[in-house]
Amino acid sequence: MLFKRTAIITLSTLFLTVGCISISTDEEAQKVQTTLQEQANKITDLETALIESKADIEEKQKALEKNKTDLEKVQQEKLELDEKLKQKVAAKPVIRRTNIAAKNTTKRTSSDKTILGQTEWIYVTKAKENFKARIDTGAATSSINALDIQEFERDGKNWVRFNISHDQDQKEQIIEARVLRYVRILQSSEPGEYDRRPVVELHVQIGGVAHRSEFTLTNRQHMEYAVLIGRSFMQDVIMVDVSKDYIYPKYQPQDTK
Repeated sequence: MLFKRTAIITLSTLFLTVGCISISTDEEAQKVQTTLQEQANKITDLETALIESKADIEEKQKALEKNKTDLEKVQQEKLELDEKLKQKVAAKPVIRRTNIAAKNTTKRTSSDKTILGQTEWIYVTKAKENFKARIDTGAATSSINALDIQEFERDGKNWVRFNISHDQDQKEQIIEARVLRYVRILQSSEPGEYDRRPVVELHVQIGGVAHRSEFTLTNRQHMEYAVLIGRSFMQDVIMVDVSKDYIYPKYQPQDTK
């Protein structure tokens, strides 16, 4: 009898335990299922975000490629414009402005510009003599041969007296002029050394072109040309034809009797 009661209690306990285990297993399974679903949802969200991000990157890459293409196009257009500008500058004749009172004998182009050769005879009014002159568009200022320069004062102004003769067998031609200012010229033969030169204004004439222009005074006896004509003389109304020399003959002043 005791055995039966013990067996009944044991069986009852076993059924209860199995039931509890079954209930516990179902809850765990439900939790696992819920967790898996949550993870699956997260993975789906991440995949969606990844796809959107990839599409955004592709769109930005396309925009970048377009900008790069536009930039290359602009750079190419700039190069073409630069090349055209260089060609125009190379083809444009050398033109400079001057205060010239030109006579009818002056040679002019269709643009009404005075043409000078690369070398010309220039008449210096004070010296009453023609000198060989080289037209140099690379030089900013003009210079003229001056020997034995003597500085003195007249009416409170600085003046100079100098010998303008260029050829050794030519007699001295002393002229005087007021000093406008002094300039410092770097000596090519002695780097770092400067030569202080007076600047004067002289009335000169080339063919029918009469002009008052500034000249620096320097010894040019070792050079072929007594006068160097720079850009300050030309100033936008003169063109230089480097293929020609002495377009104009020596100027001969008219008798004013």
